[in-house]
Amino acid sequence: MDLNYLDNFLALVKTQNFSTAADACYITQSSLSKRIKRLENELGVPLFERTTRQVKLTPYGEIYLKYATKINLLSEQATDEINRRHFEDAGLVIGGIPSINEYGILDLITGFMGSQHIRCKVKTGPSEDLEPMLLNKTIDFAFVKDVQNGDLFNQLPYTEDHLVAVLPKNHPLAQQSSVHIKQLATEDFIFQPVNSRPYDLCMKICQENGFTPNVIYADRIVENILNFVKKGLGVSLLMKKLVPVDADLVALPIEPTVVADINLCYLKQNKLNQYQEQFVAYFNGDR
Repeated sequence: MDLNYLDNFLALVKTQNFSTAADACYITQSSLSKRIKRLENELGVPLFERTTRQVKLTPYGEIYLKYATKINLLSEQATDEINRRHFEDAGLVIGGIPSINEYGILDLITGFMGSQHIRCKVKTGPSEDLEPMLLNKTIDFAFVKDVQNGDLFNQLPYTEDHLVAVLPKNHPLAQQSSVHIKQLATEDFIFQPVNSRPYDLCMKICQENGFTPNVIYADRIVENILNFVKKGLGVSLLMKKLVPVDADLVALPIEPTVVADINLCYLKQNKLNQYQEQFVAYFNGDR
């Protein structure tokens, strides 16, 4: 059994809503539905009663929940013990924003592992989660966008990105070379998750230019945001490197320019061990 399916099952039990559970699992709602259906097919019984308002466990689901909870706990305990042993056997835990591939962070980490022969575990999450993980010492380093606790971290500049307006190809502004943020004041917007740093940044830039954006949808999955824009349901503000080349989309620089910095962060108060020093040296140019 795929343990991801177990996590999906428990998330759906907790939220009783496919959309909310999918967000919690960082997958699309359709993917979650397929996984739950596959799990039910494997067991040969329905686990949930699906109604228009909520999702409830069937009697079979109640039985499965008892064991799923135990299996999940045992899996977490096994992972914790393995992680402790892995750290003792030498290795690093590196955190990164979800777009680690688009920014080349994954290539950097795998390059380090290949050249230095030091094992690394990668944990991804939004910047607002990575900083507490650094403070709690559950990760050694983190690639963070727009650091907010700069006084607590050493910060090594990695890269920067620019905010762009993402429009469907047939939008009246699509032929311009750039767009002033005020030109979007009457648009419907699709943003990244509410209260995330990207969301707060976009709200701030709009409000500084005289309007509060009408946000009709928010999603942590960039692909979903882009699909909404393609269908003409609204426009979005995203970092340029997150927008792939697509014939159905136009990404225009915005005015005033908004730049986001991505830095490699680690705790100031910690003395680096041998492996951490090697990663910093690799990052600074040995690569």
